[in-house]
Amino acid sequence: MNRAEYEKKATEFRASLLAESKKPMDEQQWPDIEGWLSTPGTSTCTTPTCRAFDQPCPVVLHENADGIYRGQCGVCQQPTKTTPVWDGE
Repeated sequence: MNRAEYEKKATEFRASLLAESKKPMDEQQWPDIEGWLSTPGTSTCTTPTCRAFDQPCPVVLHENADGIYRGQCGVCQQPTKTTPVWDGE
């Protein structure tokens, strides 16, 4: 999927997450992981002392209600730099 297609879907998906979050907890129905909007990307550790530092790894980035992708290094457990990979770019 290209970036424009993804952004259109992401806007709608974020709105659905926000609407769901406003329901009482016992009425909230979140999508299963298979139904969660996602895109391929890379995750790169930014911790200089980590043995995985600066080594991009392929990942699936799942959409968040705030539109920010988050990742965590599997070696040092610190936040990573996440970068989506769009078709045609």
